[in-house]
Amino acid sequence: MKSHDIVTIGNGTGQGVILQALRKLTDLERVTAIVGVTDNGGHSGALRADMKTPSVGDVKTVISALSGENVWGQLVRHRYREGRLKGVSMGNLILAAMMDEGGSLYHASRRLCNALGISAHVVPVSDDSVQVVAELKDGSEIVGEWETINRENADIPVVGVHHEPEMTTNHRAIKAIREAGWIILCPGTLWLGIGSILASQGIREAISESDATVIGICNILTQPGVTDGMTANDHLNTLSEMIGRKLDFYLIHDRDLPEETLKLYMEKGFQPVVDDLEYNGTNIVRGDLVSDSFVQAVDRIHYDSTRGFPHAMRHDPEMLARIFLHVAESTLDDERFAKRPKEERWKVTDF
Repeated sequence: MKSHDIVTIGNGTGQGVILQALRKLTDLERVTAIVGVTDNGGHSGALRADMKTPSVGDVKTVISALSGENVWGQLVRHRYREGRLKGVSMGNLILAAMMDEGGSLYHASRRLCNALGISAHVVPVSDDSVQVVAELKDGSEIVGEWETINRENADIPVVGVHHEPEMTTNHRAIKAIREAGWIILCPGTLWLGIGSILASQGIREAISESDATVIGICNILTQPGVTDGMTANDHLNTLSEMIGRKLDFYLIHDRDLPEETLKLYMEKGFQPVVDDLEYNGTNIVRGDLVSDSFVQAVDRIHYDSTRGFPHAMRHDPEMLARIFLHVAESTLDDERFAKRPKEERWKVTDF
């Protein structure tokens, strides 16, 4: 197998969960994580505004998900909770400092990964500082990720995205896609996160021309201002249009969600994604993808009108690892994985 034969495409927390699942199955040195750089909110957004750099936040989130429990991993994950530094992320500051010393976000991420002993290849999709532009159904445009999420005309759907100015893609991302045996489209902000990466020069073409197995994971909830009213089939069709080909597998959670946590989300406009999927050339895999261990206690959830909820409900790496293994076996591709989860083997009916 090639050295980078599994590629994940994502923008933060959802991608981190996918990488944790893959870590249960294979050596991460065989994995390339292509990460978005156009988030303009929160501490990361403040840093990019001051320093005129690409967003470091999603890269930091991916690196923190891969870092261990030693003091350096804890430092990268640390975010101040009180005082004048409230909201400041140490991981963001470390990456920003490395860029300030001279070098790109890619090289800063490589240096930090090496320091933390992370073997996965973390590739920011670009080293440019650009904004994602949402194209709305009425022909208007909104510049900026969080400007789009918080816009007043949220009833007008997003139908496309591009960048302002045009973004130069890291050539390593294109190379990894061309060499990939698997391409995994991670859960995350559909239009403004995943869509922003796929709109980067050459990414769509590389995926559409690839003979890799393409796997997508459906979001648990819709996102106000971005995917309001979109069903699972809408999400799947949108991804297919973005990459210029059908996905081979699409994974979706099909169990009830925790009521108390869900109620808080729904009060702010989030809704569970409705499963209306039918086979149309893409294999649909349903299962319990949200474990209790990945649902935060309700009293830890604090809504921020600018940034939205923290990720109180996440996909479960353990269940995703099981399903990835099933997918690999069903495609006669299980030699891709050197490891197996410690439990016994599962049948598809167990999902």
